[in-house]
Amino acid sequence: MRAFLTAIGFLTILPAGRLAPRPGDFGRAAVFFPVLGLLVGAVLAAVQWCGLSLWDSYIAAALMLSIGLVITGGLHIDGLMDTADALFSRKSPERMLEIMRDSRSGALGVAAGICVMALKFAAYGYLEGPDDWRIVALSPVAGRTAIVAALALFPYAREAGAGALFAAETRPRHAFGALVLATVVSAALLGWPGLIVVASGLALAMLASVYLRSCLGGLTGDVYGAINEAVEVVALLAGALLAPLG
Repeated sequence: MRAFLTAIGFLTILPAGRLAPRPGDFGRAAVFFPVLGLLVGAVLAAVQWCGLSLWDSYIAAALMLSIGLVITGGLHIDGLMDTADALFSRKSPERMLEIMRDSRSGALGVAAGICVMALKFAAYGYLEGPDDWRIVALSPVAGRTAIVAALALFPYAREAGAGALFAAETRPRHAFGALVLATVVSAALLGWPGLIVVASGLALAMLASVYLRSCLGGLTGDVYGAINEAVEVVALLAGALLAPLG
């Protein structure tokens, strides 16, 4: 429970109490990232049901985007925009890391954020079938699982930072534990199409991590947020294609 509360406290605005971190807490917390993703996904699925019951798919999609941002405190989309600003600058790795530290978002970062939000809005609006809530619930699971894989398998680019605490303690065994949980959740929600959705997200995360490491010398907290957002979009689109086959 302590590990799960640690994950909630760092990745959402949900109340998790004030726990003084102990050695190993962050690595153990990473194992529960898929469970946290399922919690976020369940909230989004509930918002979708209410939106579709009271209005239509467009209003439901807008509400889902809004609630998703509120729950996460905009953490992941902010990371995506900062990462996009850095990459599009085409500067040296050191300069890119400086750009990512800047609290201001540039035009290209904002454009990247708008593109991702537009894709999510379109996907949420498309997923209006009676069983499509399963895809909605699964996408945050895939995104958080991808973060754990990136934490465990790639070095951190800075000595300190929001993601440094997790990166310092997350090991391949933690990523394996998170993958087991994600596999169980995806199979329960969508069957074998769910497994493909999660696998597709992990493949994208690994490719992105390799590329970003070559650009930055390692990953950062902003990069983890960017990976989560990209994988969520891929999960939504892939789930929409595969779910009818399950």
